[in-house]
Amino acid sequence: MSEPYHLSRRDFLKLAAAAAAGLGGTALACRKSAQPLTLPEGSLTRVPLPVETQAAGVFQPGTMADIVLTDGNVMTVDALDSTRQAVAIAGDKILATGASEEMLALAAPGAQQIDLAGRTVTPGLIDTHIHFRGYGLTTTYYTAFNPPEVVDIPGLQAMLAEVLRTKQPGEWLMGYYTALGDKPIPTKEDLDPVSPDNPVFIMHIGGHWGTANSAALKIADVTGKTPSPQGGIIEKKDGDPTGVFYNHRAMDVLRKYAPPITDQLIRESIIQTQQLLARCGLTCFHDNNVRGLEAMQAYQEMSLDGSLYLRNNLYLTLEWPADLDLLDQVQFIQNDLTRFAGYKFLIDGQGPTAYTNQPHNGSEWRLPTWDPQMFKEVVKSLHNTGLQICVHCIGDAASDLVLEAYEEAQNANPRSDPRHRLEHAVLTSSGATRKMKDLGVVPSTQPAFIYLFGDGWKALFGEERMDRIMVTREWLEAGLHLTIGSDAPSTPFFNPQASLAGAQNRLSFKQTPIGADQVLSFNEALRAHTIEGAYAAHQENVLGSLEAGKFADLVVWNQDPSRQSLRDLTLTQSVDLTMVGGKIVHQA
Repeated sequence: MSEPYHLSRRDFLKLAAAAAAGLGGTALACRKSAQPLTLPEGSLTRVPLPVETQAAGVFQPGTMADIVLTDGNVMTVDALDSTRQAVAIAGDKILATGASEEMLALAAPGAQQIDLAGRTVTPGLIDTHIHFRGYGLTTTYYTAFNPPEVVDIPGLQAMLAEVLRTKQPGEWLMGYYTALGDKPIPTKEDLDPVSPDNPVFIMHIGGHWGTANSAALKIADVTGKTPSPQGGIIEKKDGDPTGVFYNHRAMDVLRKYAPPITDQLIRESIIQTQQLLARCGLTCFHDNNVRGLEAMQAYQEMSLDGSLYLRNNLYLTLEWPADLDLLDQVQFIQNDLTRFAGYKFLIDGQGPTAYTNQPHNGSEWRLPTWDPQMFKEVVKSLHNTGLQICVHCIGDAASDLVLEAYEEAQNANPRSDPRHRLEHAVLTSSGATRKMKDLGVVPSTQPAFIYLFGDGWKALFGEERMDRIMVTREWLEAGLHLTIGSDAPSTPFFNPQASLAGAQNRLSFKQTPIGADQVLSFNEALRAHTIEGAYAAHQENVLGSLEAGKFADLVVWNQDPSRQSLRDLTLTQSVDLTMVGGKIVHQA
């Protein structure tokens, strides 16, 4: 465990106070004329070392293998995409790859031999954008209202009434839904008839809007006079709340009255998600939405006590200016298993509130969640910590703003390789790719979005902007380090196989091609889910490929994923064995 390093509490309180000084109207609405934020000179109490990964392991002469996997199709994902027959493992690292006879010759007496019998081996899969804890909460805290039981408002009402029969009057129900047919966003009028005695809040699966019933609105004291916060919308019709809240800042106005997510629920959710994803071949994840110190601490403690065995990179979400006060309290733990890697912002919402350069057909197109100048100044200050910054961007104006913030931060304090990231990057402007390349920005996107939301994007953004949707081929050809992930539970496709298939497919739910010229090959998709995922967190020297000295994180597939149909790849787990650091964490 490395020694914690941080900004002093006094100086971050000054920063938070400066942020609050830029708030006008209500306590949650930022003035457009917010003053620039700067940290006082010398406010870093300890300047951290760069977060570049440690070097690959070096073996002593004569080191022998503890485990040898033989007679397989080993996709190393090295620089040449080399294929081998076998892998030799010593301790927690890869000793060598090569022919089966050569690797057996390296085996120590009594070493374990695994006969692959022709099966395919790849590096362990890395999901660079997943709300790991959040996925578990979909069963431990939230109630699912999903297909096939719920596909429209009547189905939602029927299931809601059934679930509420198991609750006491006054007890909260927190839920989520996927699709509701002709009325995709319910209002309180849809919930009230079947929930007169219980407060109810149901989010869309994407997590960026939700609907409360009248009982919940009353508890939260949300009325026609309640203003929308900066970066969020409390929807009203004829001066009366509809029950619909857009973006996290607006939903937080209501959610702070809901039952708290306890430490026990957090830990149960992490364990459930870990077991599920280890079965799919995931060996490392980046949680890009760690909200609150309790969740951060749970991850770190569980990694240290052995109950969390998947590698993890953690990014603290900064939703409100007041969240800056948390930075002084975070333990900057970095070891072989868990790393506090940096910070996460959301600069716009989902499709209906995407921040775009031109109007769209959603609820609002001019809605950055932070005051732009305030955002730039905070990014500049966090850039100085030496860690990474990830920002959720759906619209092209969102990406442009983030790139401007990164550029200003880099100009003020040049760093050799910050690797700040754009998360999602659904719609980008024509000049964004060049700026991303110039700044060394990593695009972290989710191909399964195209299947789920592609038809809606066409209606939202218009046909003329569809050629700028997730331009994965453009990014690769420009030399960017593209990485892909699931964004579960914002999508139902938690399995990395769906991301691999989606990157090669780019068909919407209605089977409409979206950016057919942007498809990836299997090898390109695999690299985006392995070595480029490691690169996205400065870990490419120790993770992401099957090369000597790297951690022995690997997957044994029961079918060659490069030969499966995309449908079969999406719908099956296809994994016989998952190994992290030479230890088997899943075996079919």
